[in-house]
Amino acid sequence: MDQGIYTAASGAIAMEEKLKILSNNIANANTAGYKKDNVSFEQFSKYLDASMLSPGEYRNVPIDVIAKGTYIDTTQGSFHNTGNPLDVAINGDGFFEVDTEDGAAYTRAGSFQLTREGLLITPQGHAVQGEGGDIVLGPGDVVIDGNGTVSLNGNPVDVLRIVNIPQDDLVRKGAGVFGTVEGAVPESVDAPSLSQGSVEASNVNPVKDMVGLITTQRAYESFQKIIKSFNDTYSLAMRNVGSVS
Repeated sequence: MDQGIYTAASGAIAMEEKLKILSNNIANANTAGYKKDNVSFEQFSKYLDASMLSPGEYRNVPIDVIAKGTYIDTTQGSFHNTGNPLDVAINGDGFFEVDTEDGAAYTRAGSFQLTREGLLITPQGHAVQGEGGDIVLGPGDVVIDGNGTVSLNGNPVDVLRIVNIPQDDLVRKGAGVFGTVEGAVPESVDAPSLSQGSVEASNVNPVKDMVGLITTQRAYESFQKIIKSFNDTYSLAMRNVGSVS
């Protein structure tokens, strides 16, 4: 069978993977602290035959490609001022450490809450970690200063645990929660920069990703047409085998 149908199929599979990633990014455009996924491709030198596409479709689109894998884009999102004293945003590198059923996890979504018992938690119910473990607060005025010190009525209670994790060590566990690859040890950030009363938004650019979604969909459809053209050619050849003009 002609190599062309395989290269066209590899291009279609690669675009299908990109469609899934872009769709998920757009779905989480309003998720606080969400970090978008990107996909990397390994590309070869084969190209679509322009004669196999109708006018107006892509020309010289590389199709002998494979999706090498996805990676998490840790670019910082914009800050939204909420005025809520339990909302905190990290300026620069770092993640909040939280305690989950599966152990330590990490997030940039600093939209915190208090339980009836005064435990500081995420909206998902994960306990926010300080240098002394769980942070428990009583009634009163809560202040979280720029270096992460949590004070209640002017008295220091604990310091938020902020850790740095290399991009390649991150593993997505949920829309705004991350784990680490086996063996990775997050390092404490010595001098974090925090902003109380603010929440970091998703780093997804909805307009850009929507344009990318449309472009990728069109490329995917072009690959499907190429595959159909090959199939039609093979079917015609098989029907005409042995025929005499």
